[in-house]
Amino acid sequence: MAEKLKSALELAMEKTKKIGGEEIPSFTGEQKDEIAQIRKVYEAKMAEVEILIQDKEKKEIDLDRLRRERDRKIESVYQKAKGK
Repeated sequence: MAEKLKSALELAMEKTKKIGGEEIPSFTGEQKDEIAQIRKVYEAKMAEVEILIQDKEKKEIDLDRLRRERDRKIESVYQKAKGK
């Protein structure tokens, strides 16, 4: 009786539901792929900033901007899954 292993996303969603009590939407395979693609693109962009920008303050500003952009895009997918 092999039990399906849960992804990190599914585990995090369950934990969030237990803590916050908010109903967690079910993601379609397409939405999961979209989130994975967003993470992959922004991981590459952040690596590029780490390599190319020498000024520590500028680097942190750019990395913070990229993190916020990534999180907004993921939140958009989340909101679509919730039906909002």
